[in-house]
Parts: sequence; structure tokens; C-alpha cells
Amino acid sequence: MRSVWTKVVELAKQAAVAPGMYRALDASVPIAWEDNNFAIGINSTDGLLSGTLKSNESQLKIEQALRHVSGNRELKLRVLDSPTIEAWNAIKSGEVALLKMQQQQQDRLAANPTHAADTATWDDVYDQLNRLWSSFEYRTMASGKGRYMREALTIVEEAMDKLGGTGGEQNERAFSRTLERLGAMTGSDPALIGYLLFERRRLSGK
Repeated sequence: MRSVWTKVVELAKQAAVAPGMYRALDASVPIAWEDNNFAIGINSTDGLLSGTLKSNESQLKIEQALRHVSGNRELKLRVLDSPTIEAWNAIKSGEVALLKMQQQQQDRLAANPTHAADTATWDDVYDQLNRLWSSFEYRTMASGKGRYMREALTIVEEAMDKLGGTGGEQNERAFSRTLERLGAMTGSDPALIGYLLFERRRLSGK
């Protein structure tokens, strides 16, 4: 793992002319290589160094080098703010908890087929948003969250056309829960998400 990362650092430096990226790479240490994830951490208290490696441009160049050296075309770079295995384990635990929550929701729907149709269907929409979030690249960065939000709002808007987002307390509550969950995933105000959604619909004549 360390020998691979040493080669990756050299290749990434050759591919980019960016002193800030050089410093960040020099301060980075490999933490774990599990399946298609290669996790690194920054051995520095300078938060800017971590942000440099999390930028889209840096991640693209580093992942290209990482895949070239490893031979794994599916390998993804995971940049942590802490250079410890505990930090990596915490991230994995969070992802496992998210998957468990999704499974529990699916189990509840399967066990209660007579559950109110609007709520169950909006839960299905949330599951779709969750799957998109789990597979979305750079979702920890503002740029990635912005791209995710654009696609997520399209999904919610299409659901509104089929189900209706307003009208009836139960349907309105289910719709609102979807906005709240979307806000929780992206760290955004659910009311603002709702405003953006309604503005999209207004501008498109809906």
C-alpha cells in the first residue's frame, strides 16, 4: 500500500503544476486499501491541505495515477481529515449504518403492503435519492453536493408530477419528509430546497 502510494504521488506531481497540491501530497499518508477504496489522510493541522486534495481537479489526477499504478480501474480515492485508521473505521461505520437504515425501510414497506400509498411511494423516492447519494462522486464537497442536488431535484419533481406534492395532509407530510431527508444528506435547509423546487416548477410553467 505504501509503495503504491509513493508511486502515485510521483505520477500525480508530474501530471499537475500546482505547488499547493505538491504540499498536500507530501503531507498525505496511506491509511487503508479495501476493495475499491484507497483511503489517505493528511498528517497536518492545516485544513487547506485536505481541501486541496478533495478538489475535483486534484482527485481526478490522483485517481488516474492511482488506477494506473494499481491496475484497478474502479479504485476510488477517499481523502480523510485525519491520518488514522480510526477515522477510516468511523466513515465505514457511518456508511454501514446508512445501508442498514435503507434496508430497514425496505423491510418495513415489504411487511406493510397496505401502508398508505402516498407515503410508501414517497419512501420509494427517498430510497432512490439515497442510492444516488451513495454512488455519487465527490459528495463530501460543495461542488459534488451541488451536482447531486440538481439531479435529486429532478427526481423529486418527476415524483411530484406523478404523485402530487401538495393536497391532503398525509401526502404533504410524506412530501415534506422527503425534503427534510434530502436536506439532512446535503447539509441544506429543507425549506430552501422546497423553495428551489417550487421555483423550478414555476419557471417551467408547472
